[in-house]
Amino acid sequence: MKLKDITVELFSILTTDEELLQLMEVPYRVVNGKKRYDMATLKKQFLEEKNPGDLVETDFTRLCVYELPTTKSKFSVLEQSYIQIDIYVNKKKNVRDRRTIMIADRLRALLHNSKIFDYDVHYYNRNPDSEADNMEWTKYGITFNYNNIVL
Repeated sequence: MKLKDITVELFSILTTDEELLQLMEVPYRVVNGKKRYDMATLKKQFLEEKNPGDLVETDFTRLCVYELPTTKSKFSVLEQSYIQIDIYVNKKKNVRDRRTIMIADRLRALLHNSKIFDYDVHYYNRNPDSEADNMEWTKYGITFNYNNIVL
């Protein structure tokens, strides 16, 4: 297994789902009747890091996707791997329609019981009480897991 491959495939799934892109209000332009999303904008809203550093610059909704520490039992070749996705939504937007929960529901629908390469991905846990570093933002975490064979 290559961790980079899993990350690339995960981002491909997230950034091509039209319903998720709409919930995140990703800006687009119409070219020949089709929506086109700018890669630079996608990279500002779908981050491969634990904390978004630019919450004061824009009010774009963001997903921070990163790995949590793995767990492994002493006599097993299976390693339990975890993917954490933190959803950052401006509080004004979130009060209006509970956007964090809508995005979490969409993420669960997309990734629970899905496959990333040959790995079965499952919803594991949620963390609705996460505190954002910036008081103007709401943070909601959702965790998925998969088993990895370590030889």
